[in-house]
Amino acid sequence: MYPVDSSSEQQHIIDDFLQLWSSVTDKYYELLCATDEEDVKNCEAIFLNLLHHVEEKLTKSTCEKKEGDFVIGKTFSVAECICAPWIQRFFVTLPYFRGIDFESEILGELPMTKKWMKAVCARESVIQSKCPEEEMLDAARRYYVSFVSPGAPGHL
Repeated sequence: MYPVDSSSEQQHIIDDFLQLWSSVTDKYYELLCATDEEDVKNCEAIFLNLLHHVEEKLTKSTCEKKEGDFVIGKTFSVAECICAPWIQRFFVTLPYFRGIDFESEILGELPMTKKWMKAVCARESVIQSKCPEEEMLDAARRYYVSFVSPGAPGHL
């Protein structure tokens, strides 16, 4: 699902972005599945590093296209469709289970990524299709989280 008038260059940008994004989501799962605080810290550092790569890609694509908040500019693409549920989960599960304030602690140093994620989350179709937060937390408890970081408000 590329935009109808998508050029092969735009397709390449989307494909390249999604390849990186798959590494971000893999590390997010490892962060949720961490079984002790040392593992959490290691996974968090790698997760943050990967988000810095997302920042670089978004900054580069913004410089090339000059306008718009999405991966290929003003067009909400398949990249955003795939990333939206993950972004929503980051904002809910990381504070709850890991005590990580995703918006201030992580996105605070990633202005383009923050702008992009906020634009994705503000999209009406994303708002309408959002999974209820309690369902996100229940699924994380059921499948991934066996350890709650000290100081985090979550419980198993």
